[in-house]
Amino acid sequence: MTTTYGTLPVPGAKLCFKVRGEGPILLIVQGGSGDADTPDRLAATLASEFTIVSYDRRGISRSALSDPRQAITVEQHADDAYELLAELSGKPAFVFGSSLGALIALDLATRWPGRVQALLAHEPPALDLLTQAEQESFAALRKGISEIALREGTPAAARQFLREMGVDREDHEDDIEPPPSSRERSRNADFVLTRESRAADRFRLNLGALKALGSKIIPAFGSSSRQCFPARCAFALSAALGREPCEFPGGHTGYVLRPRAFADALATALRANAPCSSVHWIGAGAAPSGGSSGEQSAG
Repeated sequence: MTTTYGTLPVPGAKLCFKVRGEGPILLIVQGGSGDADTPDRLAATLASEFTIVSYDRRGISRSALSDPRQAITVEQHADDAYELLAELSGKPAFVFGSSLGALIALDLATRWPGRVQALLAHEPPALDLLTQAEQESFAALRKGISEIALREGTPAAARQFLREMGVDREDHEDDIEPPPSSRERSRNADFVLTRESRAADRFRLNLGALKALGSKIIPAFGSSSRQCFPARCAFALSAALGREPCEFPGGHTGYVLRPRAFADALATALRANAPCSSVHWIGAGAAPSGGSSGEQSAG
């Protein structure tokens, strides 16, 4: 499988992105400390059917900020996703967003609906969709995480936060091991907890625009994380849109720890919800044109 890397200047940052596979574009928008490399195993399964595009969000891994102190917003992340799609292709793309990435993808779809064929939003942390009691419960959880960070440090706080979000590192396919800790992942986790989590808390979905998109929007949750906060948000989104949520293998990061089963479910859901007349599955759009993509290492 040929993989190309590229960089894309955007206002306030330079995005690192990665492209592999053939077929219509499937943009992966991640949350947490994941970067362009995190969905590699998912991409390996889907690469015969889709051109997989993943990237480091601004401030994560190799996507450096021009000003490290700049404000971070979900809308700004959605602007970045739009610019990346516009750089790679003039055609509508499939989109898979997970966690914060799902909020980003939903904002992308509401503001540029013509750029999206179908969008699977996996466990978006949409606070505004929850009841007052649920919001208060999450606020108490967040306060407890902050206290752990002050008392024991960011790594301990991140581990506890991930458990509360439904990240089950024991629920994985037999030959898949959870990604090891590293200095870069710790830096990313710190960026998420101190900068991006507040952006997610402030963000509000445009439900009217999402309802207008109909079956293009596919809310989803993990089979082993259905009792956790992000899955409850997915259920609330489903209720607001008047459609059933899709159950996916694994927990909040099932696409990383159960990539083959997750890939099968993802391809099935996207095929079922796309406007069939506008999609050419194998061979179409195999090589995205334009942009700064190339065989060089991204930086």
